[in-house]
Amino acid sequence: MEINVELSGQLLPGVPRHQTLQFDQAVTVRDVAHLLGLDAEEVGLVVINGIQREMDDPVPPGGRLSFFPYLSGG
Repeated sequence: MEINVELSGQLLPGVPRHQTLQFDQAVTVRDVAHLLGLDAEEVGLVVINGIQREMDDPVPPGGRLSFFPYLSGG
């Protein structure tokens, strides 16, 4: 199955922000984060197909998975 991944902010500097990943079996958001080398503690928001999700939610085949860092401002 294919998943489209988007990384926002400075989650993984030097890594392409848009990637297409292939999996032979079902995966969760946490599985994808681990594969990419993301620290789950640095992820502030996860979105699958435009809907906010959690780290242990499954990613559907053909899904668009986006990771966002915690937001700060002032």
